[in-house]
Amino acid sequence: MSHRIVVVEDSEALNELLCDALRKSGFEVQGFLDAESVTEYAQLKDTAVIVLDVQLPGESGLELAKRLRGLMPNLGILILTTRTSNTNRIEGYEAGADYYLPKPVSPDELVDAVNSLIRRKRQYVDVNPLTSERYLLSRTTQVLSCGSRSVKLSAGEAAILVALSTSLDKQLEHWQIMELLSTNTDQVSRSTLDVRIYRLRAKLSDFTQSEYPIVSIRGVGYRLGFELEVV
Repeated sequence: MSHRIVVVEDSEALNELLCDALRKSGFEVQGFLDAESVTEYAQLKDTAVIVLDVQLPGESGLELAKRLRGLMPNLGILILTTRTSNTNRIEGYEAGADYYLPKPVSPDELVDAVNSLIRRKRQYVDVNPLTSERYLLSRTTQVLSCGSRSVKLSAGEAAILVALSTSLDKQLEHWQIMELLSTNTDQVSRSTLDVRIYRLRAKLSDFTQSEYPIVSIRGVGYRLGFELEVV
């Protein structure tokens, strides 16, 4: 079955290039130049993945991503942009993006990212039901709380939890988290990521009383194993 992909990019030439690359890979593709046109698209509800530029006329790509994430929790959201700082990436993931790719992107990389999102949706299995307790994470203080209990997190730990809690199926691939934690002077390796996740998982296990607060998805990445509200 062919999957429907929506591309929202205000550059007509780039929009056509992206759409053509996806069509050649067997997808059904519809391109739009602004966010307003997307909301009027009758088949949006049947869309598997939406590819968004950030700087759109009118409503921005981030605003559209937030709105669509609330309306369509299982939609794959892939943001393409020239805004590639660590702060920009965090904003993208907080808006609900699953992938945040820098421009220019090669057609092969775009197709691979879209296929990866679709595989994640198809293969997702809930191996650890979310807990019913209400956990809150403050962006400003980086404090995780539940009732009268609280624990202070590092900036990196808080960023990981925010990104996981707002992503598709509360799951991110290894490279996405590595990119999120990397800076211009410090590129996070896979081994460094695993150590950070190990330490964060230990801290969360004590706090949430859960054996799997962060679930390892073998060969893919990590998934959040408890319900988290970011405030």
